[in-house]
Amino acid sequence: MKKRSCNRFYIPGATLHYRESSFFFLKGKFTQDHFPVINLSKGGAKFLSHKRLTPGKDILIRLNIPGRENSCEILADVRWISKNPEQSYKYQTGISFKSFGNGRKKNSKTILDFLTNLENSAGQLEHPQVFLLH
Repeated sequence: MKKRSCNRFYIPGATLHYRESSFFFLKGKFTQDHFPVINLSKGGAKFLSHKRLTPGKDILIRLNIPGRENSCEILADVRWISKNPEQSYKYQTGISFKSFGNGRKKNSKTILDFLTNLENSAGQLEHPQVFLLH
């Protein structure tokens, strides 16, 4: 049985920063740090972070892709956190993107098109479990 419905891919130099949800849903400032993205898919992302985020929490990420002028903002849920075996960042964080469509707490279909274009231009990860950033 296949666990994932979306292919994971890697964009060299991709980073993100985020803001967490609060009582007033995503009212706050984005983190000043830009965190390396380990892999992406149309369904979510895995990135490195200094802070331990809470699984189940809503976040808004701002995805930065080298060579593209505009960043992309995507609503997501924190799915899991694990210790990072490398020394550079303390945690690896897995997020799933909110569904695509119209309505509150949904991502625009334009974002899905953006992610599809990224996937089509990126190399697929053959062995994502052994991919490490240095």
